[in-house]
Amino acid sequence: MWNVLSLYRSGTLQNLIKVMQEYKIDLLAVQDVRWMGRSIIEKECRIYYSRDDKENIFGAGFIVSKHIRSRVIIFKPIDMRLWVLRITGEFKKYSFICDHVLMKEKSERQ
Repeated sequence: MWNVLSLYRSGTLQNLIKVMQEYKIDLLAVQDVRWMGRSIIEKECRIYYSRDDKENIFGAGFIVSKHIRSRVIIFKPIDMRLWVLRITGEFKKYSFICDHVLMKEKSERQ
C-alpha cells in the first residue's frame, strides 16, 4: 500500500503509474485519492476509486496493471474508508482490502 497524499494534485497519477511500470507492480492500493464520486478510469492502467461526494477528503482505491485487469471480479467500496477488490487467480479468488486509517499530525517535538 502507498499513501500518495492525494491524486488530486496535477501529475501525481502519471508519476505513480510510471513507478508501477518501472518496478513491475501489477496491483497497488492507494489512499487519499480525493477524486469526486466512484468510477473506473482507463489509462496505461485501470484505476478503481471511490470517495465521499460531500468533502474533498479521503478516497481510496486500487490501480491495476493491464496484465491483470481482466481478472478483476469486483470493486466494492464498503464505506468512505474501506474498499475491497476481488481478483480471480488461476486456481483461487483473492480479496484485497484497502483501509484508510486516519493519522494524527505529528507535533514538532516528535
